[in-house]
Amino acid sequence: MAKFADAIRDRRKSRQRRLGFGAAAEEPQPSMLVGTIGVVEGADFCLALSDEDIAAAESGDVDLWGTRVDALTPENVASAKDRGAAFVSFEVDGARADSMLDDEIDYVVRLADLRIEEADARALGSLRPAELAVEVDFPVSLSTILGLRRLAMFASSPMGVKCPVDISSGDIEALRDSGVAVFVLGPDASADDVAAVKGRIADLPERKSKRDEDAQPLIPTMRAGGDNGTEEG
Repeated sequence: MAKFADAIRDRRKSRQRRLGFGAAAEEPQPSMLVGTIGVVEGADFCLALSDEDIAAAESGDVDLWGTRVDALTPENVASAKDRGAAFVSFEVDGARADSMLDDEIDYVVRLADLRIEEADARALGSLRPAELAVEVDFPVSLSTILGLRRLAMFASSPMGVKCPVDISSGDIEALRDSGVAVFVLGPDASADDVAAVKGRIADLPERKSKRDEDAQPLIPTMRAGGDNGTEEG
């Protein structure tokens, strides 16, 4: 596992609000990575789609960046790694199996459709990609949320989506709670846009604990002979 996967994992594990007393309390922290296409100040990472983007990432001393390849081959992976990329993004069709043997770089699998067979999703997850990049429409529909949750349940891999700079807090929360851990803003995003999205993420309510999710209300059981004809079980 290389540093892009580590960054996703660490951010997801971090608490959005660290409790403290008085002035010692820390500011809320975003629980998701926010990246950009191209280099933008304040982004957690950048995705390079062109040679110009790669050159900017190299010259700008960007710590975390990756590139999209048309076909996943050992040569493309080696080239990206040599230039400093932390991950490569690719589609399954046309990808060579021996291209994923290097464990010093991460792999982001691009999916054109959320609706894939359960067996395929489980097999894809077994490859342990750093991220599954999926396409969603905004505002996010309930059908999309169900598709994301189904994919997350079967693949057990973090998901990422490209989102608009004005994404709502409601959409962010729904996506976060459905397994999305990475947002990518478009090439026109500014540093202020990145900061605004990060702020909305940090201000979200914390996820419910599993105990809260599993809690069920106690329902009185109707039994003969109890007070007023009822008796709590």
